Amino acid sequence: MEISFNDSFRLKELIDNLPDVILSIDYPSGIIRYANSMALQRLGFSTDKVNKLRDLAHFVLPRYRRKYFQLWRDIHEGILAPYFTFEVKTIEDKIIWVEQKNIYIKEGDNVVRIHAVIRDITERKKMEEEMLQAFYFSENLFLHSPYIILLYDNDGYIKRQNMTFRAIAEHVDDMIPDYNVWKDKQIQKYGIDLIFKEVLCGRIMDIPRFPYTVKIKGEEVTYYFAGKAFPYMRSSREPEGFVVMLEDVSARQKREEETLETKRLESVGRLARGIAHEFNNILAGISGFAEILLRKLPPDDSNRYFATRIFEAASKAATLTNQLLGFARGQLYNPSYLDIRAPIMYAIGATPNLHNRIRIKKEFEESEYKVYGDVNQLRQVFIEILRNAAEAIGAEGEIEIKVQYLSNELLPSDVRKKYNKCVQIDITDSGHGIDEAILPKVFEPYFTTKDPLKHSGMGLAIAFGHIKNHEGHIALSRDEKGTKVTILLPAIKEPDLAILKKPRYQRILVVDDNTETCLLLRSYFEDKGAFVTVSNNGQSAVEMLQNAPNRFDCIFLDLILPDINGREVLNRIRNFNATVPVFIMSGYDMSSFISEHSNDQSLFFLMKPFNLGDLDVLLK
Repeated sequence: MEISFNDSFRLKELIDNLPDVILSIDYPSGIIRYANSMALQRLGFSTDKVNKLRDLAHFVLPRYRRKYFQLWRDIHEGILAPYFTFEVKTIEDKIIWVEQKNIYIKEGDNVVRIHAVIRDITERKKMEEEMLQAFYFSENLFLHSPYIILLYDNDGYIKRQNMTFRAIAEHVDDMIPDYNVWKDKQIQKYGIDLIFKEVLCGRIMDIPRFPYTVKIKGEEVTYYFAGKAFPYMRSSREPEGFVVMLEDVSARQKREEETLETKRLESVGRLARGIAHEFNNILAGISGFAEILLRKLPPDDSNRYFATRIFEAASKAATLTNQLLGFARGQLYNPSYLDIRAPIMYAIGATPNLHNRIRIKKEFEESEYKVYGDVNQLRQVFIEILRNAAEAIGAEGEIEIKVQYLSNELLPSDVRKKYNKCVQIDITDSGHGIDEAILPKVFEPYFTTKDPLKHSGMGLAIAFGHIKNHEGHIALSRDEKGTKVTILLPAIKEPDLAILKKPRYQRILVVDDNTETCLLLRSYFEDKGAFVTVSNNGQSAVEMLQNAPNRFDCIFLDLILPDINGREVLNRIRNFNATVPVFIMSGYDMSSFISEHSNDQSLFFLMKPFNLGDLDVLLK
């Protein structure tokens, strides 16, 4: 078909007005034979400048010329690149991205000319860069998210997983090909598979907290997870799988369990303290009157045996009350600064079944540091531990007891923040060793692996409670020798306090609504020739002191009274007489009360039930 002059003109006009640059370039010289002027102008080039250029390489920025020349050499080798992208600088000094598409004209086997279409792709490049940045952002978020992220297909196989999952699961590459979420027994047990099936129907679902056990370095570790699941959609409207995001909430689970345990023990403690207060009032009368009988009866009187048995029974009952309060995590009853070796040595002598065939190896470090604690509670802790050790050893063996003082940098990481210095007591027996499967249960109340008719399962539970009372830490572990118990207790220096001189008292006021306590104190002091006044409520005591502030040499004051409590009575007493000695009596924990009145040098404390020996020491 022949093309007329008018048609040629229109064709040239069409090519000149195309938005893309059309070039015809000789090969291999690179001389530009034709360029559509309008497109060049739109790209910021003048036709005159293009005509003056010897070859297309002058368009290209210097950093791309080596690559452009390589393209030119590749054509000689028969490698024909269909397109090439590079940056150019316009006449306005503006850098733009262009894409060059090539059509190669050959004569025989040799390329002689290149027809090139050059298009401004700056906006496309910008969009690609933004998309690439978004991709890198989402990919990094996926790979390095603190949450576990898993992509499953509809059949339940893992298609992708992030680094957090790989850090938790062991042998991921071996596990993933065969793993199927629909066959996972743990997922089925907690109904998580039913949630995933809802997700495949197009719903976004919350995943409630659930436990999952995995192997790490050959050991089973239980994690707690919670999160979300949502469908994975691509081009089709139907889900091609689902994405699961899981957060490791194991630490939160542990804190909540500890909080629940604390609340449970607090409720037990409130009940125990209420019972103990009334019970201790009764015990005070029983043990006190029994002791008065023992003092009044002649040494050869046969009734002394029965009075002694009554006194011993009351003492045992008081010990049981202390155990109950200790397990309930009350506070310390009779705290003092003590050398930790003292309760250990006491326990060695008091523990049953520590016979001659069990060797006791002691390694005690001496220190000026003390433990501020209740010696009776700590004695019981070591008795319970040594009793368990003796039973584990059986006929013959060894118990090693090691005491050492550790500074902060040597403490285990979980207690380093709590203590500046502590004493560590390690008690290791040569028995058969504790079963590691039961380690999490050993401190639970009523848990025992022995005959339940002979063992209540409360020994280690009470020991645990006592150690917690002392802000301490206790743990059991399996040792190469047998079983090892490790106890950590805060160690402090005993303050250098002046010893208060306690005066003799002749005029005494007893303020208590408990008849037994009042009779006990009256009998005790009247035997010594003192005059005792009794008040069974706080208001009458306040009125007596208000009328005659110096009427009494000392006051015995119960904290729990039927009208106004002992705290209020003490405050009013101090308004009338700031120096009269006051002995606070209670079956409750008094540590907070003691700390509130630590500056009162005329204030003393008696824990119920007390005996006459306590009074003898306190008043001498």
